[in-house]
Amino acid sequence: MKSATPLKLCSIAFALLWTGGMLWSSGAIDRANVIILSICGALAGWAWYYAMRWVFQLIRLPPSNDHSVNSGTGQ
Repeated sequence: MKSATPLKLCSIAFALLWTGGMLWSSGAIDRANVIILSICGALAGWAWYYAMRWVFQLIRLPPSNDHSVNSGTGQ
């Protein structure tokens, strides 16, 4: 699994939860409301992905498959 895959999956989950929450809190579920909030949810998921990627680069969080750390095998 690539190191960005969990972040992508989390951004999809964030977009779905955000869209569902906004639909639930709006009360009225009609076609225009669903379309507008779906587009906004996709944009929110996209923005969340890039914001988290920037934060992880800012704090220099290494990818999970980084093998540069000595694993204690004596090498």
